[in-house]
Amino acid sequence: MRHRRVPLRVIAWPYAALTVVVIVLWLAQLRHPAAQVLDLATFWGTVPAVVLLVVAVLARDGKATLLLAVPAAVWIWSYGGAFLPSTPPEVGADLRVATFNTFVGAPDEGHVLALVEQEDPDVLLLQEVFPPREEALLAALGQRYPHHRIDRSEGVGAVVVMSRHPIVDVIEVGDASDRSRATSVVELDVDGVSLQVVSLHLISPCPGCGPSLIERLELEDDVRRAEVGAVLEVLDPALPAVVGGDLNSGDRSSAYRRLVAAGFTDPQRDAGSGMGFTWPADGQVVPPLVRIDWVLARALTAVDARVVAAEGSDHRAVVVDLAIDR
Repeated sequence: MRHRRVPLRVIAWPYAALTVVVIVLWLAQLRHPAAQVLDLATFWGTVPAVVLLVVAVLARDGKATLLLAVPAAVWIWSYGGAFLPSTPPEVGADLRVATFNTFVGAPDEGHVLALVEQEDPDVLLLQEVFPPREEALLAALGQRYPHHRIDRSEGVGAVVVMSRHPIVDVIEVGDASDRSRATSVVELDVDGVSLQVVSLHLISPCPGCGPSLIERLELEDDVRRAEVGAVLEVLDPALPAVVGGDLNSGDRSSAYRRLVAAGFTDPQRDAGSGMGFTWPADGQVVPPLVRIDWVLARALTAVDARVVAAEGSDHRAVVVDLAIDR
């Protein structure tokens, strides 16, 4: 039995130590570049601990069991609930919202049209919409979505809000930096209820943003945090709101935490099933491994949430059904 215990402990000691470091970074909310990497890697970094913990128990290695219980507990606490059955609320949905990064490399707009036919959202939030696709989508979906708002950014495409419900107001969000994409807070009249929605595309990974990886990660985190802050400054806290799009961030990121601190909740966590990974989604090399596309809601009840494969993009779409709190 001894020859089994030694390898387990060799793994267990650094595994537990690294997990403690991760917990400290989470609790302290330190804005260190390493935190961004750990944020996206925590699920895959801790899930092996659950299997190794079982092995340690079967091997009757008490020390390894205690050490491996640390990362295993982190995984169970952070992600275990995503795999339990959710209890749907006893209300019907008033609104279906979908967000989709249409992908600059897509050959045409067919994958967007297929998503619309399949899911039939009331509000469609799009990112990476370049002029030829923009015109084609407006022509194809104009009758279904007679109300739209397009915010264009040179070289990186537009973010778009397309809606069945009338747009009653638009407030442009100021640029958080010279690398930020334009967007607006769009107020809709949803059967007499005012609802604010934002199609958001936070700064993408930026290899040219600094001479070192550390400086690049620092800049990206600062810009994303500022971009979310610029949106929150414009949103009316008295109105229900939806922020959706490609946040290029995980659920431990400063951008995500800032939205949660402002009262936004995650329908995938409240009413969905599984982790809802959205990227990479082309299926050619690896399956989706991280979740960077989100629909977050405030003063709305999540009825259902899911991710949807949409062939033609490197992102999966996110679709949520929401009830208005009355």
